[in-house]
Amino acid sequence: MKKQQGFTLIELMIVVAIIGILAAVALPAYQDYTARSRVSEGLALASELKAIVADNASNVTPAAAGGLGAGFPTTATAGGATTPCNAAGTCTQVVGDNGTTAGTSTNVLSLAVNTGTGQIDIAYSARVSAAGSNVVSLVPTSNTAALEAGTRPPAAIIWTCYAAGKTGAPGAASLPANIAPAECRA
Repeated sequence: MKKQQGFTLIELMIVVAIIGILAAVALPAYQDYTARSRVSEGLALASELKAIVADNASNVTPAAAGGLGAGFPTTATAGGATTPCNAAGTCTQVVGDNGTTAGTSTNVLSLAVNTGTGQIDIAYSARVSAAGSNVVSLVPTSNTAALEAGTRPPAAIIWTCYAAGKTGAPGAASLPANIAPAECRA
């Protein structure tokens, strides 16, 4: 008599169950990973703005001349013409529109700087997180005090990144912690 070879139905079902469990755990982790990689684009774009804020703080640029955001190229639409920030308030650069305009960011919607405090808010597109929960804030301080337009910082400028739930987060910071970079989480 010839003995049959192969797997039993039970053995195959166990293998399928194990693969299903692994997929159920791995898929959400992978989705968070891809969202975090998209968030890094906004932080890279903000590096130029951080340098502008630091330069304006060192040069004691007055609030009426654009304060800590003076010279930052602002735009009203993705891919639109730029004008330098030169007034008090908030200056915004629109860098994307959820992928509608060619040659613009599909991950980052805008960068905004508060010309009085130097706070930078990075708004992300729907590819990263839904509207209302899509902002990371970068807050500059010097000797633990907030920067102020027209006043030279007493020491080095330290940038703190905030996402939703981090202690001391400004109201704009709303990006969920699971997709925020480690330095932006609580």
